[in-house]
Amino acid sequence: MKKLNKFKQFSEIKNIKIFNCDLLEKVSRWSQQEQKLSIGIIGQVKAGKSSFLNALLFDGKSILPEAATPKTANLTKIQYGDAFQLKIEYYSEQEWQQVVATSQLDSPSLEVKVAQELVAMANELDQQEITRCLAVGSEIIEANDLDGLQGILNQYTGNNGSHTPLVKSTEITLPIDSLKGYEIVDTPGMNDPVASRTQKTREYMANCDVVFFLSRASQFLDKADEDLLRNQLPNKGVKRLVVVAGQFDSAIIDDGYNRDSLDETLANLYKRLTRQSYSKAENIAQAKMDLNDAQSQMVVDSLSNPVFASTFAFGYAHWNKEDWTDSMLHSYNEITEIAEDEWDYEFTQEDWLKIGNFDELTKHFEQAKLERQQILDEQKRSYLPDAYNALLREYGNLENSIKQRIDLLQTKEVSDIESEQARFERKVSSIATSLSYTLTQAKNEAKANGNELLAQLDNDQANFSQLATKKGTREEEYSYQVSTSRWYNPFSWGSSRTVYRTRTISYDYLSKADATESVKAYGDDSARQIKHMFKQLISSSTLKLKLKTALLNELDTHSADFDPNVFKAMLENFIAKLELPDFNIELGDTTSDISANFNDEVTDYSGMASLRQHLSSALATVLQRLQVEFKTQFDKVISDLETASAGLEEELTLDLQAELAKLKQKILDKEQEIASYQDYLIEVGKEKAEIEIKLLHCG
Repeated sequence: MKKLNKFKQFSEIKNIKIFNCDLLEKVSRWSQQEQKLSIGIIGQVKAGKSSFLNALLFDGKSILPEAATPKTANLTKIQYGDAFQLKIEYYSEQEWQQVVATSQLDSPSLEVKVAQELVAMANELDQQEITRCLAVGSEIIEANDLDGLQGILNQYTGNNGSHTPLVKSTEITLPIDSLKGYEIVDTPGMNDPVASRTQKTREYMANCDVVFFLSRASQFLDKADEDLLRNQLPNKGVKRLVVVAGQFDSAIIDDGYNRDSLDETLANLYKRLTRQSYSKAENIAQAKMDLNDAQSQMVVDSLSNPVFASTFAFGYAHWNKEDWTDSMLHSYNEITEIAEDEWDYEFTQEDWLKIGNFDELTKHFEQAKLERQQILDEQKRSYLPDAYNALLREYGNLENSIKQRIDLLQTKEVSDIESEQARFERKVSSIATSLSYTLTQAKNEAKANGNELLAQLDNDQANFSQLATKKGTREEEYSYQVSTSRWYNPFSWGSSRTVYRTRTISYDYLSKADATESVKAYGDDSARQIKHMFKQLISSSTLKLKLKTALLNELDTHSADFDPNVFKAMLENFIAKLELPDFNIELGDTTSDISANFNDEVTDYSGMASLRQHLSSALATVLQRLQVEFKTQFDKVISDLETASAGLEEELTLDLQAELAKLKQKILDKEQEIASYQDYLIEVGKEKAEIEIKLLHCG
């Protein structure tokens, strides 16, 4: 391409550059994707995601602090890097002010409670440090080793970390070879009570390839889990879904008292939870989720074949007892007590490995990576041949243009150009009139279509103003007596102990997060429509094609008086200056009014009515901003077209004179110019041959 750049007068050069840039960008993106698989770990807060990842990636070492309460559940991304590094993203000043405002509300909701906890924690910090963190936005901290990084991470994501309340998300890079090829994210879950963190999760999930969905086996796939699947999977590029019935040890404890052995307990849980999961699969398949057939089948297959796993059991099988957490030890005592008292049985290493089931989870990781590579290979197989063939066609056009220029130099003399100039300039007036009419048509069509688009966006508001009532759940603790009598022990007859359990209470509510998401979705969708239609309304490529067509209609290519190549070069020069901008819009914050005035779950009738009213008002505000910005940018483009049309004849005349002057000089230097163009043809031929070889190899 370096030698080709010397001959910029050929319009084909610009097209070749564009094709090459697109091809290099696509190949580069593929190369990065080959190295990195995006894996999301999702589930409700307290689903055990952090401990699950610690066991899977770090052999149980508590690198990721467990989010024992929803307040610490920020999004954490883990990937390979050259150093032990932590990147922290803090809340913005506006986002933190929303947290503070929420903490001051008089409400028993979880959102308010978490906001109050975050503010109370932040008050332990110096005010100057709070101001610094909110202002800096993000910062990077390096550690010498994994232990050092763990200590740093605890300060930013741990339950009692000094900076935890101000942190929105974190990214961890580790020089650990086993992480190469992965980008793994521990998400806070869509029931995160902090709205800005929920949005961060949504943004990541939009680009996620593989999802491990964790649900507590003791409350497997409850209503909140079902909502979570519906909210996070639609419209996403998820290639593989693995449904994990986690914390399986807790389900064994709940069910074991009613069984005679571990095998009977496991058989009952496998059967009951799989049947429950299959029922959920049918419900989701029948729902109006925005999934294609392949994605829908993936969801059904994954839910129909859940993976039963226990991080604790994995730890019992692999870690020294002194490294167990208090929660692990408590669960171990409970489950072994059942085995001893109810089954007269002692757990083996094989039992813990079976209950942990991490070999199965590892297989899913490897299979997901294999499938990802197959998808990328298929994309490359279809894209590269098409791209190379397009390049070859453009190089062929360039060869023809060079040959035409050589023929012109060989057949023309300076006297011929001087005698033709007057006729050319008279023809310019006719051409300018035709091209001006083409520009005027484009302008009028764009105005009419633009008005139709804005009217359509007004109608679209109704689709985004609907809020569906949801079913919420909360846990309540209850207790009951369990007999501890044993037939072989008369002293135990009549004795009992108290067992504490939780049950789920359901209630109806409207979600503030749904309302803010509707406003954002309406803004994003409308802006996307406008941007797409903006290109259609006044498309540079379409307009250029119409201008070229108008030019060819004006030229009598069979006449010896007019050389189409001269006018082609002239028009290309004019069109190159007619670069029309893309539509671009920043809506700003359109949800702050909703965020500041409502709890996450609105349960009373008047509050629901008010939320719906605020939603309608926010959507109207979005449309107003879109209309103003559209008119401003649209009017600017129309003005540019009118200006171009007004000075078209004068500009074409000047361009023609300049082109003819260049041609005269080239004819004077005829031999040198012809030799230069012939060398140029050789270079073009070499580049074509290189592309043909690449095309042969990719086929």
